[in-house]
Amino acid sequence: MFSYDHRGIKLNGHDFWLDAHRKVSFSFVSHGHSDHLKNHDVILATPPTIQFHAFRAHQKKAIPLNYGEKYQFEDLTIELFPAGHILGSAMSRIEVAGVSLLYSGDFKMKKSWTAGEIEIPPADILIMESTFGDPHYIYDHSPDDLQGEVVSFVADCFRDRVTPVILAYALGKAQEAMKMLGGAGYDVRVHRAAWELAKIYRQFGIEFENCTPWKNETVAENQVLIIPPHALQYNRVKNLPPRFRTVFLSGWANSPTGAHFNADHTVPLSDHADFNELLEFVRQVQPKKVYTTHGFEDFPRYLRDIGYDAELLRETGQGAMF
Repeated sequence: MFSYDHRGIKLNGHDFWLDAHRKVSFSFVSHGHSDHLKNHDVILATPPTIQFHAFRAHQKKAIPLNYGEKYQFEDLTIELFPAGHILGSAMSRIEVAGVSLLYSGDFKMKKSWTAGEIEIPPADILIMESTFGDPHYIYDHSPDDLQGEVVSFVADCFRDRVTPVILAYALGKAQEAMKMLGGAGYDVRVHRAAWELAKIYRQFGIEFENCTPWKNETVAENQVLIIPPHALQYNRVKNLPPRFRTVFLSGWANSPTGAHFNADHTVPLSDHADFNELLEFVRQVQPKKVYTTHGFEDFPRYLRDIGYDAELLRETGQGAMF
């Protein structure tokens, strides 16, 4: 049904790709993160993802497809489902000749503050990301627990008269932090990279209370600052407060090898499913065959242990894989 090579996943017999790694003529794009910006000739994506790509990579030609709608390309029937990862993130379910394939892209099972709840359809074949496909990455924190941990960090900073600095990726995590802290009544200043992307969120009805753009001016004593972690790491931020404390928001927070950006504190707020949720995701899809990608190479072994025919997705040239 499909093949996989250095350019990515291609539907056999069709000029249609799934999150292609290189520029191609026509590709489904699952979400708006920068590693998915290849400026293909034409993309198929949700309207928010199209807006992110137009803003970040000047993508010109795009076919918008809303969740639950179907798009017919030759004999392929394509339908998108919410992935819960970031605003507009989608899984693609493709049917051809009576066989269904679900390509997950990045997904999240827990509640998000700024992305719709995941919807998991059944499929015969599943190609899934497995970012946290190792038992080390099990997070039992509820969304309320995570918000409470971030709010407690901010309160502790104010008690100690230091500025709380939230290290959050410009697309996705920053808007989660804006929503949870602004909604809790804090005065939040936002780095311009995250602020510009938040404008696209507002186009789709997601508002951010008590948040204003930060233009390197002095931060008041009662304000919270949100900046991308790389900006701090590479000294791309000017006029930081004289006394500040940092918290890094990431599912890699507890990893001995993950990037912590030298933060003073970490909170395991992730936009990916943890290990147990990856297993639960497969149980809900109930596929006959599973291919894993973008994660730990040993993850298929855990799926085989619970009865699924699973293997790591490997480059195969143009040969059929199912």
